[in-house]
Amino acid sequence: MVEWSALAVAMGIALMAAASIGIFLSVRKMLLRTEIVLDKLEVECTQLSIEAARVLDRASISLDSLQRQLKTGESIMLSMSETAAAVQKTAEAVHSVSERATVSAMEHMERARLENERRIGEVFRWVDAGLTLWHTWNHRSPGSGDGRAE
Repeated sequence: MVEWSALAVAMGIALMAAASIGIFLSVRKMLLRTEIVLDKLEVECTQLSIEAARVLDRASISLDSLQRQLKTGESIMLSMSETAAAVQKTAEAVHSVSERATVSAMEHMERARLENERRIGEVFRWVDAGLTLWHTWNHRSPGSGDGRAE
């Protein structure tokens, strides 16, 4: 009887060790995926930064054009109209860049959150199953008067 109890304890310890290893591997995989997502986000942010620099260059060119037109004596109304158009295009481009960055970041974070929830749920189900098996084994082992293996 003692041998069976010792075997049950050893199996319980082995199951707990296996569950711990499984949790560790799951967390490691989750961290690796998070790192990949962050790397992708960094690449996208770099691309968006380049695009923002282009937008600023276009705005600078528009401002230079506006200065030249003022120097040549074009009417004030024409200058104001072109300035408004340049500002509107710049604002639209900046809005577009920020909108894409926000959507991309939200998508990456949502995917990471869903993956983490799924993996952590699996780990807890395995831990619960192991503990239930161990608890059942302890209560059903023959020769235990109080429900625990001795």
